[in-house]
Amino acid sequence: MKLCVAVLLFYMFQVIHGQPDYQGFISIDCGIPLNSTYQDSITNIVYVSDYGFITTGENRIISSDYMEPSLAKRYSNLRFFPHGPRNCYTLRSLVMGNKYLVRASFYYGNYDGLGKPPVFDLYLGTNYWHEVNYSDAGAFNWMDIILVVPTDYLQVCLVNKGMGNPFISGLDLRPLNTTLYPEVNASQSLVLVNSNRFHMGPTDNSIIRL
Repeated sequence: MKLCVAVLLFYMFQVIHGQPDYQGFISIDCGIPLNSTYQDSITNIVYVSDYGFITTGENRIISSDYMEPSLAKRYSNLRFFPHGPRNCYTLRSLVMGNKYLVRASFYYGNYDGLGKPPVFDLYLGTNYWHEVNYSDAGAFNWMDIILVVPTDYLQVCLVNKGMGNPFISGLDLRPLNTTLYPEVNASQSLVLVNSNRFHMGPTDNSIIRL
């Protein structure tokens, strides 16, 4: 799969949040208990546990030093992967040939007490997506990709490259109108990487909703 890379702060996700029809949305809070679900009070998006999408990894809560009242609920926990070189989420019931936006979100929050976020790779199935690499324990990071799915499911994989255990805070999928992003087709995807990583530490009162 050929990937066209654009580096920018991506706000289209918030626009999609405002659409009244949530059919086809997948909104996963990685690391919450089995069968858990809740509705975000700001976006009204319903988040579900990741247990139905992956069978590996372990749940953790971020450090209390980063547990601010203004922190969106989905960033207070995460799933990390201490075993295996490759761990994959499987998103099912997609429409083959349709266009989708996928977002993977990361908030380290010093959950392991090491004070050093890991460096690892993201893949869509066997196709390289992007490296996750940032040094600030209190920084938010997310990766977006727009693609046409070749099957009725999609795998989002975190690949260990020997620089710490991969982790993930949230995973979202949104169906897109096929007329959007005409440069995206079955052989070419569009990667959008945030260029402004929000920071939230013990003295930051910002409200983060991604």
